[in-house]
This record gives sequence, C-alpha cells and structure tokens, in this order.
Amino acid sequence: MDVGNVALKSATPALLHGLRLWASVCLALYIAYWLQLDNPFWAGTSAGIACQPTLGASLRKGWFRMIGTVVGAVFILILTACFPQQRMGFLLILALWVGASALMATLLRNFLSYAAALAGYTAVIIAGDLLGTVGGANGQAFFYAYTRTSEICIGIVCAGVVLAATDMGDARRRLTALFADITTQIIGQFANTLSRAGPSAPDSRPIRRELIRRVVALDPVIDEAIGESARLRAHSPILRAAVERMFGALAGWRTAAAHLVEVRPDLAEGQANVMMQLLPPDLLTEPLRRASVETYEFVRLRERYSELARKLIALPAATPSLRLLADHTAQVLAGISGAIGGLILLVDEPAVRVPVKVVTLTGFPTLYSNCPGVH
Repeated sequence: MDVGNVALKSATPALLHGLRLWASVCLALYIAYWLQLDNPFWAGTSAGIACQPTLGASLRKGWFRMIGTVVGAVFILILTACFPQQRMGFLLILALWVGASALMATLLRNFLSYAAALAGYTAVIIAGDLLGTVGGANGQAFFYAYTRTSEICIGIVCAGVVLAATDMGDARRRLTALFADITTQIIGQFANTLSRAGPSAPDSRPIRRELIRRVVALDPVIDEAIGESARLRAHSPILRAAVERMFGALAGWRTAAAHLVEVRPDLAEGQANVMMQLLPPDLLTEPLRRASVETYEFVRLRERYSELARKLIALPAATPSLRLLADHTAQVLAGISGAIGGLILLVDEPAVRVPVKVVTLTGFPTLYSNCPGVH
C-alpha cells in the first residue's frame, strides 16, 4: 500500500500536466474550428507547445512565442510591400532575416532566444504559403499573416487560461529556497576554508564548481518566477544583480582559497585565524536557514554582512598578503549581502519598499534597501 501511494504521489504531477495539456489542445482546436480558420492544427500545436509543466514557464514561453510570431508576420508584410514583383530581392532579404534571427537566437538566452528563432521561421512559413508551388506572389500576404498569427495566438491564450485556472504556481517559493540554500552553502563552505587553512586545508574547487553550476541553473527558475508575478518582473534587475553578487562571492572565495594554498601553511593558518576572529560565529552557521521569513530579518542580516565587509576593507594589514586575504574576504561578504537583496525581494511584505538601484561599497557592488526603520 505504501509503495502504491508513493508511486501515485510521484506520478501526480505528470498526470496533472497531461490533463492540462489535453484540455489546452482541445479548447484551442474547438475555438479554431468554431471560427472556421484555414489551419486549425496550428492552434492545437501552439497550445501543446506553450503548455509547460509549470505555470511561469508556460506564461513566459507563450508570451515570447506570441511576440516572435507577430514580429515575423509583420516583417513578411513589409517585405512583400517592398518587393511585390521581385522574387530575387524578396528571397535574398528573407534569407538575411532568417540568418539574423538565427544569430539573435544564439546570442540571447531562454525564452527570448525562442522568440528570435520564431521570428525567423514564421516569416519563412508565411512566405512559403505566399509564393505557393510556382514561386509567384498571389497578393494574399496579409491574409496568410493574419490567419497564422490568429491561430497561434488562440493556442497560446488557451494554454495560458487552462494553466492559470488550474495551477497557482510555485516558482517563487522554489526560487526563494534555492537562493537561501546556495547563499548559505557559499558562506558556510568559505568559513570551512578559513577554519581549516594550513597543512590540512581541503580542496574546495569541486565544491565551488558545483555551486557555480547551481548559480547558473537559477536563470530559468528566475524566468519562471518572473512569468508568474508581474511585481517580480518589474524588479527583475534586482534578481539578476543578486545572481551576479553570488558569482562575485564565489570569485572572492576562489582567490582567497588560492592565496591560502600558496603561502606557507603556518602563515596561512595565522591569517585565516585573523579573519575568523573578525567574523561572528552566528553568521557562519547556516544564517539564512535560521533567519525568520520576515523581511526585516533579512534586511538586518544583509546589513551585518555589509558592515563586516566595510570593517575588513578598513582593517589595517601589516603585510600585502594579509591585505589580499582581507579584501577578498570582504568581497565574499559583500557578495552574500547582495545575494540577500534578492531574498528580500522574494519575501518582501507590502509595507516594505524594494530597492531598484545598485551602489558600490568600496569597490564591491552591494544592494541597499529603502526599508523604513532599518538604518
């Protein structure tokens, strides 16, 4: 019985996705047939493509698919108006457009790349209908562009309606947990590097590589969260900046670890002890997991990291070696402080204003809040 319950529980998300996909395609086909569109299968196909396992991914993919389709259709209309009877010029410009779309699809990321690719092959599909089998223009460019765009938009809207009606979305919660866990891992493993400096220093490179992979993997989750929340979309630069601060913290950790390996073991141990004495132990032991979900708790925690970074920057150093370690320890702390700025946005209460500008803390970028009663 337990095995059956576990199997049913694990299969539930897939079953729900299958039901949503079925409902989206059926609804899109019903509307397309009711409107007597020429190619109703495009509506069903678009609904199936736009229907993703998560709400945020579906809404973002559908939105960018719609944008790419409209851009491609508008381009083919302009191209047809400019070259109504010149097939060579028409095909040449079309080929350049497809090449430019492929280039932008390569340079851009995530669903924006998808929209760029769609702009290219939407234009090609409409051009194929327009030229026909003999390669001659038939004067129905607007009709083909309108019907194809309508069919695709119907499928996208149907998928969005079905998903929005049956899925509340959990991308924000998942992103919050990932931010907290990765940030905690960075500061915890960096503290481990300092505490074990010397002859028995561990190799932290595999851990950093794994953390880098996890930080890179945040990008699609951020896209999903932005798709679910208009408020997060308006403040998306804060999330992007928080990811950059994570990379900055990892870079500071890498330089500090390499420095501790290069110097003499006794000197490395002594310098690391100096850093550890300046860092409160409660900030090095899973600080974000122990913090309350209240926004002001994260704000205070971030301010503590910023203040420690300032102290390390101003720390009198007797040797260049100690100065280097203090600076990069400050870089790690400033990076953690900036990453917590993303957490503040994700758990922010209505009464708290979220920052939109980035200022510089003695060379290290840090996010500051406008929260009342904090400073």
